Amino acid sequence: MDLLSLVLTLRPAREAALPPRLGRAAHAIVLARIAARDSALAEVIHAGDGPKPLTCSELIGGRYGERAVLPGQGYTLRYTALTAEVSAALSRAFAVGDTLAFEGVDFCVESLAPDPLNLSLLDSPTSASWAGADDYEDLAARHLLPSDAAPANRWSLAFTSPTAFRAQGRTVPLPLPGLVFGSLANRWNAFAPVALPADGVKRYAEEMVDLSRFSLRSAPGWDRGRGEQRGLRVGYIGKVTYSARNRDRYWLSVLGLLTAFACYSGVGVLTTMGMGQARET
Repeated sequence: MDLLSLVLTLRPAREAALPPRLGRAAHAIVLARIAARDSALAEVIHAGDGPKPLTCSELIGGRYGERAVLPGQGYTLRYTALTAEVSAALSRAFAVGDTLAFEGVDFCVESLAPDPLNLSLLDSPTSASWAGADDYEDLAARHLLPSDAAPANRWSLAFTSPTAFRAQGRTVPLPLPGLVFGSLANRWNAFAPVALPADGVKRYAEEMVDLSRFSLRSAPGWDRGRGEQRGLRVGYIGKVTYSARNRDRYWLSVLGLLTAFACYSGVGVLTTMGMGQARET
């Protein structure tokens, strides 16, 4: 499979207080796991320019008191892969019973979804689960090949971790249509075998797509800068619905495709560090 969204269910060995942002730790864990089998691939993922073929979530689950994790509660961690090579490596990186350490606290892997042995039986993630697998050609065919039904002209996305963009040298913590669909088109073109007209996608989204409904709040994302320049990159979390004013069948199909792709690709900056987790709703 070209695309994989792997969800791990974890349980901590003891009660402990952890930092609020663990995306960087999650990234280090998966890179180390991949490097143990293929150090060259891990280096490509880590050092490559442009969009990365891997995304990582934060440690997901309620914290108590001073951000404490509790051994009686389950937590989740999600990784996605955007190439067949990285998907294969990710599917081999973890197993039930493995121990993962976050800031010196051990977590046991209790389950994996999807089952790495049955990826060929899966389709895109559903509303009930973030786990899934897909191929670029199959995903594109479902959205771009002609059919009797007219493509939707409304798309809804849930952004579940802080999401932000870089535009003209500034951080933009807003889900503007051109930024969201432009980001998705650039990630699609970085890895998919068939390219989309990224400039056209961005222009259509800017000129013909409205942000018709939203429920958002600002949220701190990952650290940026070093030393005295270090700070937090502020993003947004919430749900957004976009509506097209122009009913051009091709562009509606392309934006529908990119909305489905968002669950694998992530949106915006620092998707390898826990930011930009999103999916269609």
